[in-house]
Amino acid sequence: MSANINKEIEIIINRFKIGDYDFVINKSKVLLKKIPNNDLVWNIRGLSLQTIGNIKESIDCFQKSININPKNIAAKNNLGNSYKYANQYKLALDCFEYCIREDPKYTASIVNLANLKVILNDYEEAIMLYNNVLEENENIESIYVNLAQAYQSTKQFKKALIIIEKGLKKFPEQTKIDKLLSIQINYSKEENHLEKMLYKLKKNNLNDEQKINLYFALGKAFEDKKNYKDSFKYYLKGNELKREKLKFNIEDKRKLFNDIKKYFSKNTGEGKNISKNNKNVIFIFGLPRSGTTLIENIISSHHKVSGLGEINYLNKFFNLNFIKNDQLNIDFIEDFLSIDLQKHYFDFIKLFKINEDFITDKSLNIYWYLGFINMFFPKAKFIHCQREAKDNCLSIFKNLFEDGQGWKYNESELIDYYNLYKEIMVFWNKFLDQKILNIQYESLIKDNVKNTKNLINFCGLEWDENCLNHHQNNMPIKTLSLNQANKPIYSSSINSAENFKPYLKEIFSKFN
Repeated sequence: MSANINKEIEIIINRFKIGDYDFVINKSKVLLKKIPNNDLVWNIRGLSLQTIGNIKESIDCFQKSININPKNIAAKNNLGNSYKYANQYKLALDCFEYCIREDPKYTASIVNLANLKVILNDYEEAIMLYNNVLEENENIESIYVNLAQAYQSTKQFKKALIIIEKGLKKFPEQTKIDKLLSIQINYSKEENHLEKMLYKLKKNNLNDEQKINLYFALGKAFEDKKNYKDSFKYYLKGNELKREKLKFNIEDKRKLFNDIKKYFSKNTGEGKNISKNNKNVIFIFGLPRSGTTLIENIISSHHKVSGLGEINYLNKFFNLNFIKNDQLNIDFIEDFLSIDLQKHYFDFIKLFKINEDFITDKSLNIYWYLGFINMFFPKAKFIHCQREAKDNCLSIFKNLFEDGQGWKYNESELIDYYNLYKEIMVFWNKFLDQKILNIQYESLIKDNVKNTKNLINFCGLEWDENCLNHHQNNMPIKTLSLNQANKPIYSSSINSAENFKPYLKEIFSKFN
């Protein structure tokens, strides 16, 4: 290649490293007309597309890179990640396993395989893989985070603490580890870690992401100490800094809801193409922090039920195929209504190795797509979890999520989104008459036995006393509800927003 071409490739790589993905995508398109058989440029283009969420096109780029150079295992590994994001877990597994066969010490694919095993609830295999990587190389920061999370999710808190302490010693600036540690600490009885986090902030050499983790951890620490003024101060700082980094416009969501309402004003939503499968699906949904993890834990404690957890298969399917530029893509919908989504879904969950006839699928924001899901799963059960507005909004505001939804980090936008969500549920409750069980978190807490029996009856199951001992359930918990789900029913979270009443002025004025 000429020196000019090499220079252009170097520029693309450097711009990718600083996160200028639009430049890389545009420049690589031009460059590939000159050098269409350059696997490196196809790979870097694919990575940029993957990063901005254009998964379909990224897959095409990685495949081109591999066709040009079959020995490019970096491109194969990246292809595996795009398959994972596209819900094609079997193809992702094949990619990661291929890379490891080619190079048994190829760390990127070993870690990616372990991450995928976590998604598939195969924690034993995932933990083994993480530990294998750690034995080979103790200098990979993300391993400490991932391994600690895996131990926490499987209630191995002592082992999690060992990894957290090792990680903090080796990478004191890795504040994700501080955030994980804050989950396990009751700061009303412990001062040491709180002081260390405050000291880190004072050093003023942290980037924004590092600060965000500390702000949320400190908010939790001061809340444990019942110092609600300082607690809110740090929660607010974390939210404001996180919100700056995310794109969100509530009008896009309103437009999408109006499109959906318009579609179902002309379509009955009757079931289509029903697969012959003996598994009964129980969909559990609602806003974050509304009790969905508790409900899934209760139901999956039944001896005839297995819990999938938050797999988000259907959310990804509809977002990839039914939504385009935040609008309902009618042409795509008509094409996809002819496929047997139920069959694809059951083929997908085979990877989870579930034997029971009843399964729970906790996919929080499927409330956008309930009419479509009902078309494909007309025999499914829908359980909508709801919680008192102020408590629910506060609990969202106090937590750091991984999904990049900007409305969670601003009080006004949180209120707007909450009200829109309530409109959506009013619409679906009317449209899907009697098909949805709306369960109130506070009612479940106050009369646990009665409401749990109603819940199990709605699912079409006979009574099982295990459902009253949900905290003994061995199902892995991947969500922010980790601590709560491991405890018996308790009522301290009811009216918890009152502690922050002086600071959440908009929420209290809107929902009083």
